[in-house]
Amino acid sequence: PIDSLDVIDLLHSLVEKSLIMLDESGELARYRMLETIRDYAQEKLEQHGERPVIAEHHCMHFFAIAKQVRDGLMGPEQALWVQRAETDLDNLRSAIALPLSGGTDAFLAVKFSVALQGFWMLRGYATEGRNVVRTALALPTVQASDLAQSHALYVGACLAGSQSDQTQAQQMLETCLALRRGLGVPYDIASTLSTLSLARLQGGDPIGAATGEEEALRLLRILGHRLGEAVALVHLGQIAVFSGDDARARVHLDQALSIARDIKNQEVEGECELVLGETAFEAGDLPQAYVRFARSLSVCRDAGDKRGEANALWWLGKLDLLGDNLVRARSRLTDALRAFRDFEMRDELLSCFEDHAALAANTGSSELAVKLAASTSALRTRLGLARAPRAEQRWRAFVDRVQREAATSSFATFWAEGECWELENALSSVLAAQ
Repeated sequence: PIDSLDVIDLLHSLVEKSLIMLDESGELARYRMLETIRDYAQEKLEQHGERPVIAEHHCMHFFAIAKQVRDGLMGPEQALWVQRAETDLDNLRSAIALPLSGGTDAFLAVKFSVALQGFWMLRGYATEGRNVVRTALALPTVQASDLAQSHALYVGACLAGSQSDQTQAQQMLETCLALRRGLGVPYDIASTLSTLSLARLQGGDPIGAATGEEEALRLLRILGHRLGEAVALVHLGQIAVFSGDDARARVHLDQALSIARDIKNQEVEGECELVLGETAFEAGDLPQAYVRFARSLSVCRDAGDKRGEANALWWLGKLDLLGDNLVRARSRLTDALRAFRDFEMRDELLSCFEDHAALAANTGSSELAVKLAASTSALRTRLGLARAPRAEQRWRAFVDRVQREAATSSFATFWAEGECWELENALSSVLAAQ
């Protein structure tokens, strides 16, 4: 029974007694407890039987914050909301743990996952998010609800896809789509079709991907959902690039970029610039590709999009490699490689290893080049990660080149050794060569 007007004065009184700590950073101020004081306070709550009530209040407060983060990531203040979520990450984790442990409504675990999906993907917390989803899907209350299951499966699939786990992503999305068609909510059906299309593409099925994406785009346009429309157009652009239809890709991507800028969604804008850069790269227009990748890097950095930043750095490193700027290529490719490892983005990680193999070949390290080539080839086969047709042609030409440059016996020996490497072996070899 404290009057709200008295809270600040009482809080400052606790600060003066060193029972509460005040942390100031720029224009922001946050209050925290020392661990010993927090433990003491929790003991008092336990003694009075108030801890469950306070924990639920805490959970609901940070669920409201999570929804604000979700909405904030879709607008022009993306970087601000990314930082807000990072600042309160431990609070968010504590709040999510309550429904997962049965301390409050189990559906809240799924709702938290939906709200934080974008943040988890942007900041490299996909593994953490997948663990939350996995635990939520095992809760009996969630299993008894088609709606809750479909939401959890969708989030889990998006996170799995972001880590190139396409088999699990596609399985979860197929189940999710069946549930959502039964529930009959057009937007949910469209978003599932769109995400499933990307999983199909990354599994090497551009025809199936295009069919699903076109259905999704029709639904989203009927609904007037502009963000969903922009995402579907980006996917259609990616499908066209994969299939070698650069003109169609540019049409889709230019439309998506226009929408992204109009609704001020920086994540989609950065992705559009990246894929337009890839389109220019495939067309042989390397100056235009550089401009697009540099724009993508700038947008992603401004927005706090670490995933997008890593992708843009990787493509800029590829251009440096082609331009024989090997020092800058090594720096950018290594920064991208570390980010891909931290985010567990396996497809991108292997592609970056392939560029490091080319870098090793260009600097006379033929042994490392062959071993990396063998390692990435074996790992792609094991993980079921296909290259796009044009990338596959370039890769085969590169392998032929390093085979010609190495003695026949040495090539066979190095290749056999590289085939046995795991990701960490390849990574440590690349970093040791810096």
